[in-house]
Amino acid sequence: MKKLVGFNIKRNKKLLVSDIIKFYEVRGYTLVDANAQGMTFLRGSIVGNLLSLNPIKWKTIVEIEIVKKERLDYNIYANYQFSSFLFFISQEENDFFNEEINAFSKAIEQFEVDVEQLENLANKTSKSNFKYIATSFPIGIITALIIIFATNLLMEGQLPNIAASCITGASILISYYLLVKINSKA
Repeated sequence: MKKLVGFNIKRNKKLLVSDIIKFYEVRGYTLVDANAQGMTFLRGSIVGNLLSLNPIKWKTIVEIEIVKKERLDYNIYANYQFSSFLFFISQEENDFFNEEINAFSKAIEQFEVDVEQLENLANKTSKSNFKYIATSFPIGIITALIIIFATNLLMEGQLPNIAASCITGASILISYYLLVKINSKA
């Protein structure tokens, strides 16, 4: 998921760049590229996407562009590329991503950072992801058993194990997706 935030600030460019780097390093990002136009930060990894329910460990890329308007007057654009657990964005994940973006603009514009609030929101998101997974497994397995049982009744032989495994996996993923979508609308 991509999100873009932009704002204007009147400040010395060296101090501005220093504040941006400090903010992202405190948040666990690593500066991977810097040039006269901007910077690129990275946090998390693809492995984090697969193994962790915590959005702080998921791969996130932030590209910062600093555009000079006048002397000591800059437009800052932050292009976030968030990844999520299982490719579906829940409302809790979206709230976390939006809060992460708001924290950046608030930190640079007003010198305020509430790291604890972001950590609490990340933990809340992690717990909601676990809840979705814990709920989708039994629903998906029961659905898969019904589909497999009905298929075996209609077939003369037994459904191959690989097909049954695929049906089970698909049922769990569909259950997860539906739970995320239903709870996002609520």
